[in-house]
Amino acid sequence: MPRISVVIPTHARPEQLRRSVESARNAGSDIEIIVVDDASTDETAAVCRTLYDIKYLRLERNQGVAGARNLGIMHSQGEYISFLDDDDLRLPGSFDLQAALLDAQPNAGFTCGAMLMADQNYRLTGEVVYPTEANGDVFWKILELDFPIMGLSTLIRRDSLLSVGLLNRSAIGIDDWDIFVRLSELFPVVTTSEPVGVYRQPMWNSGQGSSARARQLRHLARHQIQLMKLPRVVALSPRERRGIRRRTAGRIADSLLWGALQLIPKREYRPVIANVRVALRLAPWRAFRPAAYRKLAARLFYPPQKHTVMKVDQLLRLSDL
Repeated sequence: MPRISVVIPTHARPEQLRRSVESARNAGSDIEIIVVDDASTDETAAVCRTLYDIKYLRLERNQGVAGARNLGIMHSQGEYISFLDDDDLRLPGSFDLQAALLDAQPNAGFTCGAMLMADQNYRLTGEVVYPTEANGDVFWKILELDFPIMGLSTLIRRDSLLSVGLLNRSAIGIDDWDIFVRLSELFPVVTTSEPVGVYRQPMWNSGQGSSARARQLRHLARHQIQLMKLPRVVALSPRERRGIRRRTAGRIADSLLWGALQLIPKREYRPVIANVRVALRLAPWRAFRPAAYRKLAARLFYPPQKHTVMKVDQLLRLSDL
């Protein structure tokens, strides 16, 4: 039985899939790789036949990322589970690193590491997104979007995941955030500042699920209403619950307005308008607080540290895949 199961949903991106699979293979010493083909109609199936030692599953009708991940979970055997998108990369040894953290903390539901940012051509931007420096109870931080987290950066204890249920297919584009909120409500979390993966940042027109940022964050704000029904939130006073909603709306607005400012010099006006429109709808008061943008950048992005250099060098050895 493998120690770690890596679930990779894929749809019509065979050129990136091969690299993603190989990065997962190099990230752990005892893993199974499960590729779930979400009804691709191109050469994805043919590419998968050339990849050795993977478990290939195919959906005949498109189920979306959450549906594909759920199928992978149901066919997995590992003690730990990780989600990897078909265009992102795992760094060498990163699964073993995170598995050791969970071994040392048997009560933890999952562990979260840092992520290196890359452009569409996998060129590193120099930005590193770190999890908030906190271990244990991070439920409130994740619920309020004060804890950068993605499937790419995490390794989840299988028993913990199954205890909260599968991913929510209605949480389109935010199913990973939804599951981490539900997990962190019940289980402590272990963090590490060590980078564990490379996130291929979307362009607004790249076709990636996260490229429509304004629509995705608007959906997140609405979906949070459902998560406010979790027992730990229900136990709060109405004033405290309103505070959660207000702080979350402020963070979403800050993120969208900061993104709009970065897009203006590139003359990408369509996403600028979309970002500003959603930001003003959610938290109009934030538009007049430019200091919030600087705080957001300072919280999320830090200069690469020395320990990152080794990982980058290891990553470059994957460039010919």
